[in-house]
Amino acid sequence: MAALALVGVVMTGCTNDDNIIDEPQQPAKNVVTLTTTVSLDGGAQTRALTAGGVKTFAVGEQIALVYKNTSDATVKAVSTALTASDIASGGKSATFTFELADPDRTKNVTYIYPAVMAKADGTVNYSALDAQDGTLATLSSTLDLATYSAAWNAGSLPAATLENQLAILALTLKNSTGSSDITSTITGLTLSDGTRTYNVNRSAVAGPIYVAIYPTADATITVTATDGTKNYTKTLTGKTYTASNGYPVSWRMTAAYTLAESTVGMIVGTDGKAYAAADKDNLPSGVTAVAMVAYKSATAGSSLAIALADEGMMDWETAKSTCEGKTAVTGGTWKLPSQDEWKQMFGANGGNEESYTGLNTAITTAGGTALQENGRYWSSSENDVGDALRVNLYDSAEWINDFKDEGMILVRACLAF
Repeated sequence: MAALALVGVVMTGCTNDDNIIDEPQQPAKNVVTLTTTVSLDGGAQTRALTAGGVKTFAVGEQIALVYKNTSDATVKAVSTALTASDIASGGKSATFTFELADPDRTKNVTYIYPAVMAKADGTVNYSALDAQDGTLATLSSTLDLATYSAAWNAGSLPAATLENQLAILALTLKNSTGSSDITSTITGLTLSDGTRTYNVNRSAVAGPIYVAIYPTADATITVTATDGTKNYTKTLTGKTYTASNGYPVSWRMTAAYTLAESTVGMIVGTDGKAYAAADKDNLPSGVTAVAMVAYKSATAGSSLAIALADEGMMDWETAKSTCEGKTAVTGGTWKLPSQDEWKQMFGANGGNEESYTGLNTAITTAGGTALQENGRYWSSSENDVGDALRVNLYDSAEWINDFKDEGMILVRACLAF
């Protein structure tokens, strides 16, 4: 009887895809005794199936056995369900009974526990990890994969010390500053390492949230979560979660909003999401802040976010094409602000249609560069004789007609959404 260390790397059962058969028709009974001791790694809760962190076998559990028959076909057999009399050592060992048909005792066998993690062809059902409910009870009974491969022992099935094949994450989620625990509000969670994606749908209850994952090495992991109203995001780099380990982790999550959900003062990222200005240094990996929400309207396409930096000095035609040619942001359209749009952005930021100081304060709070004091900025508006309107940012905003070929006028784009 051997000790079992916890949570680990994923293995695949022995298969022959060209020659697979169903359960045996004329079984010969074999009995195997599995003694499994589950411990905690470094004091962390890993394969903890009870409140005390101890893995025990339970009545009704089954294990799969993958073997070769004398026709060299791969066969998956499932044990009979455990009864109370099959379980010993306080639940740390159990005797499983299989019915096998014509097994080839010269070939190795593989145990897959629990049996629901074994596919019909005898391989491991890793797709079961795609959808989880975040509870320890479900994870332990259906997803806590452990395997063992060995040769027959003098014609008998070998006793086994199961080896865990999945890393277990016990997640606690907080807001971006770490001041508030949001775990109990989360109803949906997705983790992706670029190769595999794990989706958790759960009730809004206290955590932690348990997730079984394939082990990773120096991986970039993207995490998204929702409480049904707000969405949260997190990108982790260089993450290694190894076999036979469990990880109690606490992650700070940045709240991400759709542009429609945004409010004045929020920043807009290259991903088309809006974030609180306080989170400007906590954006997901690869996301850059490009604008600040400066005006909200109930009419779709009429809300405005102002770019966080000038485009430079140029003539009016170039100003328009430069703004319209900025890198696209999903859900928004870049443009040169009209006179009315400039006034809307001034007025929505603690001032009036002629005061730009409140807008400047908001831009700098969002991490952007303020509009230049005493600067002259183009608008997209034209007068009756074909000249363009510009605004002079002196003590207050003053509107002046100017020739479109004037090339010494500043440009600041806005994003309409």
